[in-house]
Amino acid sequence: MEGSLIIKGNYYYAKFRVNGKQKMIATKIPVKGNNKRRAEQKMREIVAAYQGLNLECDNALFTDFLNKWLKSIEGIIKLSTWETYDKTVNGKIKPYFEPKHYRFRDMKPETFTEYFVYLAQHGKSNGKGGLGYKTVKNIRGVLSSAYEYAVENNYVKENPVSRSRMPSFPHSIKKDVPEYNAHQVRKLLLYAKEHESHIYIFLLLALYTGLRKGELLALTWEDIDYDKKLLNVNKSRTGSRKNVTMQITTPKTKSSNRKIPINDFVIGELKAEKQRQEEYSKLLGNGYDKSHSFIVRTVLGKPYVNLSAINRVVNRLTENAGLPHCTIHGFRHSVASILDDNGVPIQDISVLLGHESVNTTERIYINRRKTAKETTINALDSAINLNIA
Repeated sequence: MEGSLIIKGNYYYAKFRVNGKQKMIATKIPVKGNNKRRAEQKMREIVAAYQGLNLECDNALFTDFLNKWLKSIEGIIKLSTWETYDKTVNGKIKPYFEPKHYRFRDMKPETFTEYFVYLAQHGKSNGKGGLGYKTVKNIRGVLSSAYEYAVENNYVKENPVSRSRMPSFPHSIKKDVPEYNAHQVRKLLLYAKEHESHIYIFLLLALYTGLRKGELLALTWEDIDYDKKLLNVNKSRTGSRKNVTMQITTPKTKSSNRKIPINDFVIGELKAEKQRQEEYSKLLGNGYDKSHSFIVRTVLGKPYVNLSAINRVVNRLTENAGLPHCTIHGFRHSVASILDDNGVPIQDISVLLGHESVNTTERIYINRRKTAKETTINALDSAINLNIA
């Protein structure tokens, strides 16, 4: 691909053709003075930058490119991931960029930096304040994924989002996930059982296995191996807007596909829950949902259509039990911390939680503690042995 210099106004322009289409790009080098050689070098750089590019999206609106990207990856990635991308694009990215009418070719690293600053200051949907670091970082990740697709398809040479900058978040304080100690776990489970809560089995499995919410809600009676005393974790439920029983997907990572040992107590509680569901089925007849085999159900036997609905049930139960607020994800943290406090090796905790790396377990669940254990200081004192009689 070759180009030529033309003069327009007082500046040199690089003129060339890409995919049969003519392009004319300003070199920003003025005609006056002895600048032709500089302009020729700049032209060669511009032409090289466009070498091999597909200009299909070049003149399209940036928001139209995002639509094209979403359509191209639908059905290729996990449904839950696609819906997160779709929600982010339509809820956070488009409302900012659509009024600006930016072309795909106009997008530069500084354009995205300005956007991230805006999100940090005014990004909340109600207009009252900015978004936190993690939320802005996630939005940046969605945009970066879109541009990775653009690079793969030769729409651009490089990803401008990766060269953008995040704003500072001086008031952003990372909050610890609330969690329960062993005493609080016992109190919650006893309260749920004594009050015959229909989510008792959900709480028991969550606090005896450390499973993710999606994994818990995807468990079926067929996943229990009573003879080997194992729970087979091989699927997850997503937050799809479509029919809930069709929202079955693979676990979060390869390591999440695992077998978890369960003891005689848990097995006994599972058998009791199965019997309870069978009795309810006979009692309610057609009023009880028999169309699936999920272990965790509503009082009418239905799966939780909205995965966040069970959060409200859990919150109400913990409040009635006189316990501080703790999210379902906090139960997962609780399991990790209780095991760590009782000397279980970090490698074993990592396998139980289904992490791909021990480093993930340490970073998220263990190393976030800010208070050292008393035994740590005692061990140091014993080693130094400064207590001279």
